Amino acid sequence: MLITRRSDYAMRICRVLRDGKVHNVREICQQEEIPRAFAYKILRELEMADLVKSERGNQGGYYLNKPLEDLTIYDVVSITEGDLAILHCMKEECTRNSDAMPCKVHQEIERIQNILITEMKKKTIAEIMD
Repeated sequence: MLITRRSDYAMRICRVLRDGKVHNVREICQQEEIPRAFAYKILRELEMADLVKSERGNQGGYYLNKPLEDLTIYDVVSITEGDLAILHCMKEECTRNSDAMPCKVHQEIERIQNILITEMKKKTIAEIMD
């Protein structure tokens, strides 16, 4: 799992929207120093995942659809990064990792990945931002 700038920007967007108010993209980008093109793409992903909602019109913008108390870093990273596999062969069937002859490297990476995912689920975004 590669946690990219995309996930960082998504969490920054959540930070702006945590006040419950409607914010336009310009405000979000200025406040969190996010490139506008990135912000639109990320907001679209967050909206498709039902994390944010949008309001159209002159006073329109985006607002959180779920409280940050219900969201973890894992939730946001899952939305923005998709598949949470640290190693490519963990994403699909790996011919070098069969039940008859399991790959020791694969098993160790999987153990580390499980620890990382567990840690990402421990605190809510609200707890981190407070």
